[in-house]
Amino acid sequence: MSNLKLFGLTMVCTTAVGLGYFNLKHSQEESLKPKLTEIRKGVFLTSQLKPSSMRYLRQRQIKAVIDMRPDGEAADQPSSEQMRRTAEAMSMEFHYIPVPHEGIPNEAVDSLQSALKNVDEPVVLYCRTGRRAARLFALAKASQGGGPNAEEILGLVRAAGFDAEDLAGEIARRIANRDKPLTGGKP
Repeated sequence: MSNLKLFGLTMVCTTAVGLGYFNLKHSQEESLKPKLTEIRKGVFLTSQLKPSSMRYLRQRQIKAVIDMRPDGEAADQPSSEQMRRTAEAMSMEFHYIPVPHEGIPNEAVDSLQSALKNVDEPVVLYCRTGRRAARLFALAKASQGGGPNAEEILGLVRAAGFDAEDLAGEIARRIANRDKPLTGGKP
């Protein structure tokens, strides 16, 4: 093989390796960037976060993270304590409000209302897919004195790519009972 052909082959191989490395690196960095969906100004929903995603959130100026996924739902799921430590290391506030699949407890609604009143925004709410976060947000808004009406709440959830139509009755009940204490149980 001539030196010119060998040089050309070397250049092609080097370029291929370099492009492969760049694509792999870019792909890994993209996987650390969770998709944030704004449900209202300053409040974002996303699916399961990982500790490696927290740096990206901090770069986006996120000030607080609220985890709604109960610990132990999946083997590959980081624990809430691991997420808390990572968030706090990034100077972000962290709240853990576990919401089971079976229904949304009133205590979770109260906890989210309290957290949203007391955290600096922007804030990210997350669970496995973002669905429970959207639904809990809807019930918290419905319970908020002076909050939006039912159609506005359902519209926020729809615009974020989720559905809460099955909660319409509960949302209406909460709106009708705003500023009245709710007692335990699940909606």
